[in-house]
Amino acid sequence: MRKYILPVAALSLLATMSLTACKKGDNQKLDGDNNPVSDFMSTRADSWWMYGSNEGTVTIRRATGKDSTMLGRIYNYYETTDTTSQYITPEYFGKNQDKFLMLVDMDLNGNKQNYMNVVVQKENPAVGETWSNTGSLSYGGFPFDLLTEGEVKSTGGTMVLNGITYTDVTEIENALKFKPKLTPIYAKAGKARMWFAKGIGIIRSDFDISIGSLYSRKYNDSLLSYHIEP
Repeated sequence: MRKYILPVAALSLLATMSLTACKKGDNQKLDGDNNPVSDFMSTRADSWWMYGSNEGTVTIRRATGKDSTMLGRIYNYYETTDTTSQYITPEYFGKNQDKFLMLVDMDLNGNKQNYMNVVVQKENPAVGETWSNTGSLSYGGFPFDLLTEGEVKSTGGTMVLNGITYTDVTEIENALKFKPKLTPIYAKAGKARMWFAKGIGIIRSDFDISIGSLYSRKYNDSLLSYHIEP
């Protein structure tokens, strides 16, 4: 039986979290339908991004050029393939107002039945700008409240990864906390840092997550190579 491992998409959410149950996150303040994410990353079919991780895995995200309706909204549909197992993870990205969204699978068993909208980046981000994502998940029959809080740490930077120089790089830092539902006390659960290059997308991720006894993982990956269809 294949052991389910949280995809990078879910890490992006979990490692971005700090929780509150009393106010809605920016992911729940959406307006109208989504727009394409073409100014964030290519939506053209056959564009691809290859990532290598500290766990020895290599994954390839591919743009399908297709749209998919999820949670009542239209998203650009991508597929990420683990080059070892050939397991394919469906991924969904969209833009709403100035927010770049990603759907995150909150089913820790891999059933892909509980997706959550997550704001991962903003259009024209400014240093110090913040946003949040609120949601919930169930583990072992127990419900938990979640909230991600992201902050823009730097913009317009340059980063060299695997011999490739990226410009116009934005760094996002996320803090994570969690709490059992209906309880007032929150616990810290780690941090995540993500780097985005304009027009390319995610180029590096660094996650350090510890959610009590439920889940613990240190993970990082970086872009090995990519191809953008003209």
